[in-house]
Amino acid sequence: MKQLLLTSTALLMTAGVAFAQTSTGPGVAPSNASATANNSATANETGSIFNSAEALDSAGGGNDETAIATSGEAGNGARARVNLSAAITAQGQTTSGVSGTVAQQAANANLQFQVGNFNQSINLQSGVRQESATVQEGDSNDAIISQTTAGNEAAIVQLGNLNQNAIIQDGSDNAAASAQVGLSNASIILQDGGDNIAANSQFGNNNSALTFQNSGDNTAAQVQVGNDNASFISQGGGDSNMLAAIDGTMQSVGIPAGLSATGAVAGTALRNSASSIQLGNGNSSAIIQQGNNNEAVNYQNVP
Repeated sequence: MKQLLLTSTALLMTAGVAFAQTSTGPGVAPSNASATANNSATANETGSIFNSAEALDSAGGGNDETAIATSGEAGNGARARVNLSAAITAQGQTTSGVSGTVAQQAANANLQFQVGNFNQSINLQSGVRQESATVQEGDSNDAIISQTTAGNEAAIVQLGNLNQNAIIQDGSDNAAASAQVGLSNASIILQDGGDNIAANSQFGNNNSALTFQNSGDNTAAQVQVGNDNASFISQGGGDSNMLAAIDGTMQSVGIPAGLSATGAVAGTALRNSASSIQLGNGNSSAIIQQGNNNEAVNYQNVP
């Protein structure tokens, strides 16, 4: 079994001010990127179904495990989604008709569908009511999903070549979805706690999207359209962190050497929300939220 090696590129940390129901300002439609503590994080580049990462929560209860990550364009797209209805608990699909769906079950359930050459997919589940789906169409794509405790849901879809993806969830009722279309994209989602929701959408080449969420009820969404973009969201208070898969494989996220966040340490993080949109080439962004009920939005566009 080849160990997945996911590396992040250099990130530039940015600072901002959070407002209630934070959204992008004048010139950018508020629906394009928004973050509402204890509710949702959305990032939608086109306003259509494509390039839309969306993590939803119900502050008043109900379904708090929805994550959608759609990437691509008409005729060349991929969608990963979890817990949208009783019929779809985890699903990956491409516009070429390749699709896999897993419905909720009392024990654990997983589906892995590979079309192409030299793809590697790993699924690890320990506990009950874990559902996951991985769909790979192309060549030399790597994916790993590891879920422990109970009620976690994950979906990965990779359309293209040499993409790398890891979702590790340690806790209960976490949800994550990641969609990649293109070449040599890397996505890592680590969620440690309960009721965390994350979605990553990547369309292009050599993009990196990294997410770490600690404690509970955090939501994060990232969209990248273009090449060589790097995005990092930490809602556990730290500038780096790692989580082990069931087989001991370690995955890490963080700001690489040379960049630092003074006073950023791992700790309890509850009901934080963050979203990021990067369009064009060579954008870098880092969002670090330490504590509770924080909101942050990043929007970057290089025409």
